[in-house]
Amino acid sequence: MNEDNDKPEQENTEQETPATPPPLEHAQPGFSYAQPQPEPPVEPGKPIQEYLNFSSLLSHLLKRPMDVLATMESKKAVPWAPLLTLAFCCLLIFGLVIGTFSAGTQLWAAPLKIMGGVAFSAIICLPSLYIFSCLAGIESRFQTISGLLASAISLIALLLVGFAPVIWLFSTSSDSLPFFGFLCLALWLICLGFGFRFISNAAKILGAKNGFHLKVWCTVFLLVTLQMPVTLRPIIGQSDEHKLLNLEEKKFFLTHWGEQITGDFDRPEHSSRNIKYNDSDNPLQR
Repeated sequence: MNEDNDKPEQENTEQETPATPPPLEHAQPGFSYAQPQPEPPVEPGKPIQEYLNFSSLLSHLLKRPMDVLATMESKKAVPWAPLLTLAFCCLLIFGLVIGTFSAGTQLWAAPLKIMGGVAFSAIICLPSLYIFSCLAGIESRFQTISGLLASAISLIALLLVGFAPVIWLFSTSSDSLPFFGFLCLALWLICLGFGFRFISNAAKILGAKNGFHLKVWCTVFLLVTLQMPVTLRPIIGQSDEHKLLNLEEKKFFLTHWGEQITGDFDRPEHSSRNIKYNDSDNPLQR
């Protein structure tokens, strides 16, 4: 009798036990759920054995930029001469092409302003780069961080020269100041992105444990380089013959861009190529 009573209880427990659902892959064949792949590790560079001159530095920056970092780490020295020569020459060429938009004094003023503006931006942001690198866990000397920033500036300048023919085409065929300024800004942001990527990869090789600090520094450097042309204005467009810089009035770069765009569209002339730069001519300030 007890055995007969136990059988229905066992049957009830079997019925109450919920069936285990099949695996998702078997339940929905034909669908694949890909797992997010981790980023591949950055391949460290090899020290450059040959003499690092202008041409060899240009080749390594484009093909294997981490080799330049490895050379600085192994030799405990920064090749300042080829780095600065490459950066200054490329920035001067890029500035000369921009100066062809308005010609005149801008043929020599624009190259000097661009070269000086980039150099000054790098100098004032170098201490913060070293501090944020230390916070990120990088144990490198100040000289190595300085060489890293100089290498990034050289790479950016080299990429800008690559876009110089595009700038020249629009400087000779277009007279729209807002469009030409937007084109220069877009190309600068593209090249700056490659420079930031170089710094990020170099930081991983140097042992950075947290990339947040360097992202903050990249944001600060971006804002500095956007404000610097406004400080050294005008770079695009004719300036007053007796005043190459306009340091009297302080402006935020977004405010300056907005005033120049609306002011250019409100002028009766269709061409803005040879209009002299004067803030008092802007209709928003009357």
